[in-house]
Amino acid sequence: MQTRKLTIDDRDIITAKLNALDIHLSEFCYPNLYFFREVHEYEILEWEDVLLLGGLSYDGKRYLMPLHSPSEDPEPCLKKVHRLLSESDYDCIFPIPEEWLACFPDDTFRISFNENDSDYLFLTEKMADYPGKKMHKKKNLKNQFLKSYVPTVQELTPENRQDALELLDIWQNASVHMIEVNDYGPCKEALEDMEGFGLSGCIVYADETPAGFLLGESLNPSTFTIHFAKADIDFKGIYAYLFSEFCRLIKEKYTYINMEQDLGKPGLRQTKNSYRPDMIAQKYRVELKARG
Repeated sequence: MQTRKLTIDDRDIITAKLNALDIHLSEFCYPNLYFFREVHEYEILEWEDVLLLGGLSYDGKRYLMPLHSPSEDPEPCLKKVHRLLSESDYDCIFPIPEEWLACFPDDTFRISFNENDSDYLFLTEKMADYPGKKMHKKKNLKNQFLKSYVPTVQELTPENRQDALELLDIWQNASVHMIEVNDYGPCKEALEDMEGFGLSGCIVYADETPAGFLLGESLNPSTFTIHFAKADIDFKGIYAYLFSEFCRLIKEKYTYINMEQDLGKPGLRQTKNSYRPDMIAQKYRVELKARG
């Protein structure tokens, strides 16, 4: 088995394979893999005629990420999965979407998931307007922002990139986490090469002062995934306004936004649940019941 670290040179081949899968999970896009390549220790594996990605989960499990669907040719694929897990020190295949689970018979494989890995998906139409009693607090926050400031929303571009980078520093200065253990570095790298990675987003100004931005990409024809959302929390209501306004802009094109996982962090989980997710996308792990 040949292995090597994931690099920028892998972008085209990995992107083509992931796009062909059309999966709604946030790992199935190259920028997300690349920006977090150090955290997850991503590596390319070439094993016989199979190309896979190896990684390390947040809870310390070594996994193999498939780059083609097992449902396309299930029998040969399962034999290869069985052999690969038997002959390697990887713990599981991950992330597996729910629609692939039927390909793994339960007499051979053990299927599980970690709630901390799950993606939060929201209807863009709902997020654009915050309708109903359950979204009343978010609508109030958005309205407070509108009453306090004159907002301007711009597409995130190289021309206003520096404003976003300065906001990232403001966000970091207010964070309780050191740069080494949060996503400051990946976010900065994404901003600095957003054109090369095909990323897009918006930046919000409050009374002409940069207040918040978000950056992401099209995950599939119906879903936009938000990789990063940062703001100056001194502007009360900025996040509620930022998400709502962005969804208003994209709701005709995308049905969902994917806000990715909460990593098991209580504060992040509480925040994402406060927007009332419309779907929780589980990411399954497939292990061998017996190894060897």
